[in-house]
Amino acid sequence: MREEVLDGGGRAPLIVPRAEHTLSRANISVEALKVLYRLHHAGYQAYLVGGSVRDLLLGKAPKDFDVATDARPGEVRKLFRNSRVIGRRFRLVQVFFRGGKIVEVSTFRRRSEFDQEVEMVLAGNNTFGTPGEDAQRRDLTINGLFYNIADFSVVDYVGGLEDLRRGVIRVIGEPGVRFRRDPVRMLRVLRHAARTGFTIEPRAWEEIGAKAGLIGLCPPSRLRDELLKDLRSGAARPFLRLMVESGLFYSLLPGWRGRLGPKGEARLWEVAGRLDEIYQGGGSLPENLLWAVLLTPLVGRAGPVGDFKEWRETIQTLVQEALMGMEVPRQHQEEVSLIMALEGMLSWCQKENRPLPARLSRLAAYPVAWRLNRLKEAPLEEVLAEMAAEPPATSERRPRRRRLRPRRWRRHQVAVTSGRDQWSVAKGK
Repeated sequence: MREEVLDGGGRAPLIVPRAEHTLSRANISVEALKVLYRLHHAGYQAYLVGGSVRDLLLGKAPKDFDVATDARPGEVRKLFRNSRVIGRRFRLVQVFFRGGKIVEVSTFRRRSEFDQEVEMVLAGNNTFGTPGEDAQRRDLTINGLFYNIADFSVVDYVGGLEDLRRGVIRVIGEPGVRFRRDPVRMLRVLRHAARTGFTIEPRAWEEIGAKAGLIGLCPPSRLRDELLKDLRSGAARPFLRLMVESGLFYSLLPGWRGRLGPKGEARLWEVAGRLDEIYQGGGSLPENLLWAVLLTPLVGRAGPVGDFKEWRETIQTLVQEALMGMEVPRQHQEEVSLIMALEGMLSWCQKENRPLPARLSRLAAYPVAWRLNRLKEAPLEEVLAEMAAEPPATSERRPRRRRLRPRRWRRHQVAVTSGRDQWSVAKGK
């Protein structure tokens, strides 16, 4: 290992040559390598950055590959005809390849937010900087590692390699300050701890507990997307456990406060574990079913009380209160409430050994409600096999017969005028 001179980031990077690390180009996508090499051959710095470097060093397959460079967005755009510039707060270049593959290229950013007032949330800037400054802007040390295509070395400005070795989730900079500027960073700390099994640094854990209420300052649509991302990650169970233990769960979903209790939390771990089994097994769920699974612990195992209409209204109120502040569209909330109400009715009918009323099985939401019922009770192998299957008939019912109306006869007299295409009809007496 060796170190270089200080750059604009104020810290000498730790540079690990190719012979001393396990990251191989064989595990980098062809598309990312094309972007890296074209930038390098054009005379620019080109680094693989972020989560892809972390995953490759941990022996995992990255979902996507991001590139950072000292080339400005306009210069990157000239190098790649198959690209476009996006973003307002900071411009990125998306390079498109066949099969819908995209490599995002960003220009090194300057540490300007560190010079602004500490109480500002999401301080805005659009300035460019050096690799060291760019590394200092990132959220976690394990996400601040770079892979240099010029000499195949790993570049570490923030101590991420040591934290990877020790299994520690550490925030770059002062955790309290970083969380005030962007409270979503608290979610990212828990996310990476859940996915890697690493231990969260004590200072960061304490600050999450103290500043959990700041999560309400973020746009609800952003929080919704972040939560859905974690529910689909295959690590939803450890993530939700950390959320509850830190107090961030009830700050993110205030409508759940005081509703779960120990039994409800145990039920939450149960359904989250089933979600992880499905996604780790290669399955996936539509968004309305995903919300229905998450909200299941609020209903428990109780069946409908009274008729279906009253039961659905009860569930609808529950869904609206539980998703308060998440900006889930009203139409989606109604879909989720109908799915949960139907599933509760189906579960009650199975328990009482009764057929589900035919009028309910004909509803468009019934197939999703049936899958929710199977997801809660059936073995994983059967759930994965039934993902694309049609739900079975719930009751034996005769085919609907067409109603025959009695034919009405009228006495009438038809007169035809010869030589003309004219008919006149007169009622008979």
